Amino acid sequence: MQILSAEEIRRCATMPRLIESLREAFRKECVVPARQVVQLPGGSGERLFLGMPAFEPTGAGAVKLVTYFPDNPASGLPTVQAVIVVFSERGTPQAVLDGTLVTRLRTGAASALASSYLSREDSAHLVVIGTGALAPEMALAHCAVRPIRRVTVCGRRPERATATADALRAVLEGTEVAVGRSVEAAVAGADIVSCATSSAAPVLCGAWLRPGTHVDLVGSFTPAAREADDAVMRGSRIFVDTFAGALGEAGDLLEPLARGVIDRAQIEGELADLARGRVRGRAAHSEITVFKSVGTALEDLAAARMIVTAVGL
Repeated sequence: MQILSAEEIRRCATMPRLIESLREAFRKECVVPARQVVQLPGGSGERLFLGMPAFEPTGAGAVKLVTYFPDNPASGLPTVQAVIVVFSERGTPQAVLDGTLVTRLRTGAASALASSYLSREDSAHLVVIGTGALAPEMALAHCAVRPIRRVTVCGRRPERATATADALRAVLEGTEVAVGRSVEAAVAGADIVSCATSSAAPVLCGAWLRPGTHVDLVGSFTPAAREADDAVMRGSRIFVDTFAGALGEAGDLLEPLARGVIDRAQIEGELADLARGRVRGRAAHSEITVFKSVGTALEDLAAARMIVTAVGL
């Protein structure tokens, strides 16, 4: 059994290949059992352990083991850490992957896959709200599917926003990268807005969005957290990564659904529906679309299987 480091994964897991791997996976009839969530003792916040299995029709599979420790940043450690164990069609363990990096990469790839159906094909200005480890991956992913010429980074702390912008300039040749003066000002000229924050309260207001914007919400994954306000959800066509995950965990949906701000019919489809052509993506240049993601083990499976194939396992 081989252990693959973050460096090895980064070399073979290019964003275009990841996106196409996820597109193929969402077209298959894979088996994705419910994730196991265990609350752990200790710390100053809610610590969680998650077990996330998924299996292809052939029997090949992957299981991600995840820890969520919200107090970790104070110690210089990531909030989310993980490993992924990959199994062959015969149930043989093939590899252990750095699941922390794979999670970031596949999250970006899933949003880019959704964007390929939901954002305008001429989208040129991307706004990324959030300056954590996920933010650069979101920018790189969206730039892989749309002709982005400008990326604006917004964050609560100017020094973090500047650092994220500097990191993106180093990898996005020919793309203008700037730090936003405010979220409202940046979003007013955006074609795509990607929110990757840990905020419990909305950071994006619908009143700021112009017609034709695509909104990507990936930061919040609990019923108590939201990144977008009611006006964003009320005025949009809404899509999710999976109905099971989003309707069980996404505060951006559950809270406005509970108050009647939106109804269930407004959530038009999941990624599998888009990938298989069962629902229509963007239908008009001026409409606002929302993609809400909470993550699914299917995405880990697709990314992990692509990686082990790329290294010859």
